Amino acid sequence: MTDGNLSPGATQIGDPGGKSDAGVRSIGRAVSILELFDAEHPSRTLREIVSLTGLPKTTVVRVLATLETLDLVADKGESTYGLGTGFLRWVDLARSLWEVSADVRRVMAELVDACGETVNIYVRRDRSRISIAQVEGSSTVRSVVKVGVPYSLMTGAGAKILLSGTPEPVLRALLAQRSDADSEAFRCEVLSINEVGYAVTHGERELGASAVAAPIHGADGRVIAALSASGPTSRFTADRVGTLVDQVTSAAARIEQLGLGNVEAFL
Repeated sequence: MTDGNLSPGATQIGDPGGKSDAGVRSIGRAVSILELFDAEHPSRTLREIVSLTGLPKTTVVRVLATLETLDLVADKGESTYGLGTGFLRWVDLARSLWEVSADVRRVMAELVDACGETVNIYVRRDRSRISIAQVEGSSTVRSVVKVGVPYSLMTGAGAKILLSGTPEPVLRALLAQRSDADSEAFRCEVLSINEVGYAVTHGERELGASAVAAPIHGADGRVIAALSASGPTSRFTADRVGTLVDQVTSAAARIEQLGLGNVEAFL
């Protein structure tokens, strides 16, 4: 996720740091537990939660009890938990705020019809990229990206498109994770992508997966999103990549004209 996780040196409850630090620590723990639930794991046992979070059992029990009183977690019995009904009131609201328009989805579907690959629209959230819209490819073997899940800003075609519009402080912080030589080469690659208007990557996010991406600019000219077509590297041959670049950049230009919809207020 973003910088919400506390460092090992964060103030402990009862330390001189005060109630504010303790409160942030509690929120971080609650979020770390909630993030364990997903489509593959709609339920988690107490033992799993303790093991995966690394928190003491007494702390996990206390946080779960608090979340249960807020109806954000439901006790299913036999020390098994799932998300509570409290989330239902936010589901439709979040979807309405972050959903792209029907016209944009139509363009994405047409791109899938043309190329057969999975199409995503990524946005940058702090130091991660997140797919906010997806239309799955038509082939049996296709790229797997989860909507709403943070992915690295340092790998993948969509990430490099978003980096081309990233504020300098964020870019510097990301590049600081690399050696000086790698950092300079990476910066040059991002600048080059910004000039040519598209990115092509092979095996960066996941071995055997490739992608072609193009920028989506806002009304003020900023890069606010990336349109990506991704799939198995075996299908991204040199000849086909050229066609994909034309298809993806053309679709991105159409989306720019349409506008993304309500989500642009957050970008």
